[in-house]
Amino acid sequence: MLTGPIPTGLCPAHQDIALKWRNNHYDRHDPSEWPCGMSSTFRVLLMDFRTSHEEREQQFDEKNQQQIDLTARICRSGRSPQCTPRPADEAA
Repeated sequence: MLTGPIPTGLCPAHQDIALKWRNNHYDRHDPSEWPCGMSSTFRVLLMDFRTSHEEREQQFDEKNQQQIDLTARICRSGRSPQCTPRPADEAA
């Protein structure tokens, strides 16, 4: 389960997106849920009963962390139409 801080310097919109990825947890009771969607090649891996819940949870967290990192890169690029203005004290 990811518990680390959200990257700093993100606009409010991307901060919210990153927070949602961090709070997207693996559910042992419904292991079909996966952050990449139904068409992902990871789905086959998840449904393989030879893979333990611990391994699945680790892979789930790795995917979520990749999405957080991607969200931060997109926001920091300055080219995202999703970016919302930062509060005045963070803009500097």
